[in-house]
Amino acid sequence: MDTDYLENYHLELKNRKHKILDELWELTQNHLDEYMGKITKSREELDILMAVENTDEFKSLLKDLSCVKNSLNELYTQFLDDNLDTDLKKDKIIALKEMWGEEITTEEITRAVNCSKGYARQFYLLDGKVIQKDSRNGISAKTKRYVLKRDQNSCVACGSLENLEIHHIIPVMGSTIKDQDEAQNLALLCKECHYLAHSGNYYRGLAYEDLESFWEWTQNTEKTKIWLILKDIHGVGLKITENIYKCFPSIEKLEKASIKGLTRVPLVNKGLAERIKLKLTK
Repeated sequence: MDTDYLENYHLELKNRKHKILDELWELTQNHLDEYMGKITKSREELDILMAVENTDEFKSLLKDLSCVKNSLNELYTQFLDDNLDTDLKKDKIIALKEMWGEEITTEEITRAVNCSKGYARQFYLLDGKVIQKDSRNGISAKTKRYVLKRDQNSCVACGSLENLEIHHIIPVMGSTIKDQDEAQNLALLCKECHYLAHSGNYYRGLAYEDLESFWEWTQNTEKTKIWLILKDIHGVGLKITENIYKCFPSIEKLEKASIKGLTRVPLVNKGLAERIKLKLTK
């Protein structure tokens, strides 16, 4: 296949995929908004979500999504057949990442190459090159216990006690620090703050520059403050938090935002905007 055709067709399929996902999200949110005032128990909310999934519109969107995913997989496998003379999974993963970089997901790689997600995640982009993680002994049990005790079994950024993960302050990948797995380079973060610490991409970029600025980041980042305010609102996830932060990069600007202004944020409909505004006024 011609390179230009590949890139254009891939972009077209990706745009269709994202559009369908946005429509699925919008459909779900509209149903929740319609019945939100009547919900008194979490079970009732689950029943509404199950009812949405049984609608013809939801099923049709899922069918369209499956077709797009199949088309993407056919594109990837055809690309591999045309450009590789080997069946080695490592070479296939490298070829896919060199061609599409961060645009191709781990799920898409595992399907095209027929490998596990764990193996696919061993490969990452660094300065435009695909690199495989070095084998390491990992964090010792003793160090893990120390970090948990030192950080009081809670996220050092938001204080959450759930979904905790040990974060390498200076990443192992591409790091020149000898003792990456020692306690001074480790911190306890919840899953959401861990994502934010990596600026929304575990394999590229950080929200801070070094060890010292990491601890400053846990106290001062506006994005984390916004996440802490919004995370308990139904319908707000990390993606929406990221979108809100791009439009309103400080608590002060967010508090001044109108409902109409909030609806201009991608993925935020009127019902969600009203819930956000209500939380901000409390």
